[in-house]
Amino acid sequence: MSQGHDHSRSEHHDNAADTHRPGPHPQSDETQFNWRIHHPFEDVENRVAVEVGPWKGLLPRWRFVLPGEYKGPFRWGVGPAGSGEINEDVKRPAKDGPIQMVNGPLVVWFGGHESLSTQQSAYLVFEGEAPHYVAFGQAGTVGGPPGNLEGISFGNDHPTHPNAHIDPSHGHDQPPPAGHDHSGHDHTGHQH
Repeated sequence: MSQGHDHSRSEHHDNAADTHRPGPHPQSDETQFNWRIHHPFEDVENRVAVEVGPWKGLLPRWRFVLPGEYKGPFRWGVGPAGSGEINEDVKRPAKDGPIQMVNGPLVVWFGGHESLSTQQSAYLVFEGEAPHYVAFGQAGTVGGPPGNLEGISFGNDHPTHPNAHIDPSHGHDQPPPAGHDHSGHDHTGHQH
């Protein structure tokens, strides 16, 4: 998480959804992926969408990573870049967790095989309280875990995601957690 982006909840939002593009100019050595934060998303104040895609070329076997203890509601899928349109019927979905990262936290990961491009992004949408961080990476194999993670954190009071690796020898077949609503999360800052 090499970049910082401050997204204050006290910012003025007009009726149109704001789209934030944290990170440097395209094709920078600073980030591997093109991150966009949409808030409010779908005109709902406590809904945030994280959009991720490649700066150029194709990105198959993409994966999102969330803290293993995150229990808030979320949905994910793919859609046209910048559109906010999400197809949750992801081709060849893969997921695992919670699993322990090598020298890191307990996480869940999930994603698909269908290639992302500058025209198609992966989306992750949160309702209410966002997780402490969201990481993103690419798997080396079709059903495998992600590597070379990059991410953002939500709020200065949350721990940030370390640059650790998922131990592929430790596996579970549990789906990512879903559940009750955690409303009122303070989005005091994103760090990228």
